[in-house]
Amino acid sequence: MSKNYTYVPGADFPYQYRYEHMAVTTDCVIFTYEDWKLKVLLVRRGGEPCKGDWAFPGGFLRNDETAEQGALRELLEETALAPSSPIVQLGVFSDPDRDPRERVITIAFYALVKPSEVAGGDDADEARWFAVDELPHLAFDHDKIFAEAMERLRRDIHFQPVGFDLLDDEFTIPDLQRLYEAILGVKFDRRNFQRKILSSGILEQTADEDSARVAFSMTRSPRKEARLEEPVMLADACYEDSFSEVLPVMESPREKKGRPGRVGSFFRLNRRKYKELKEDGLKQEF
Repeated sequence: MSKNYTYVPGADFPYQYRYEHMAVTTDCVIFTYEDWKLKVLLVRRGGEPCKGDWAFPGGFLRNDETAEQGALRELLEETALAPSSPIVQLGVFSDPDRDPRERVITIAFYALVKPSEVAGGDDADEARWFAVDELPHLAFDHDKIFAEAMERLRRDIHFQPVGFDLLDDEFTIPDLQRLYEAILGVKFDRRNFQRKILSSGILEQTADEDSARVAFSMTRSPRKEARLEEPVMLADACYEDSFSEVLPVMESPREKKGRPGRVGSFFRLNRRKYKELKEDGLKQEF
């Protein structure tokens, strides 16, 4: 059997194969949730090809690193972001014509992070968060990568606590509903959503309503600050409810007490219960 390589002692790459070698890159699709909008992180390319276009953070893989290590390195170099949550492999994109420079295969990853400051670096002129429904033109085949990431996120939300990972540790049910609507691209009936999410047992209330109402009146994050500055948005969060039905939340603490799921009530994810449901193979519906 004939050999398919030549061995050259002393060469940087002594085993020289007859097969073509392809370049490998990584790309990161990083989601966050801020101001009631699902957002994704993009960088403006500082060099050719596609100079000036927006793209996902990424770059060529080095010989001494894994794909995940390369993805995290490029993300940090181009955006100054080091996610605390794991990045998950999204898929391999290998269209022969996806990159005009040469034959390039990319391994894409995605992750969910809390709102974070970012800054362009390395060969990225700028880094910025974009609402997913307001994306600019994307370089290469990154529109395909984005579509795959959104499909994956919408699939995972039924089996993983991805929605909760994008919120503060404590949140209201309207917060959670708005996030799920942003991810799934639908509108839910408020009462049905509240009933389903509470009956699942995956939420636990963090305080009685008196305490929650006090917390609700304070600025807890940019997302909640925006709600306080625009009171009409509070009514909008209840959709088919009239504003008069929301007003009791702001009444004297002695008048109404402890009704789970009121706008002023805060919850956290009961991870033990969520894990039990996952082990039972149950799909979370909304």
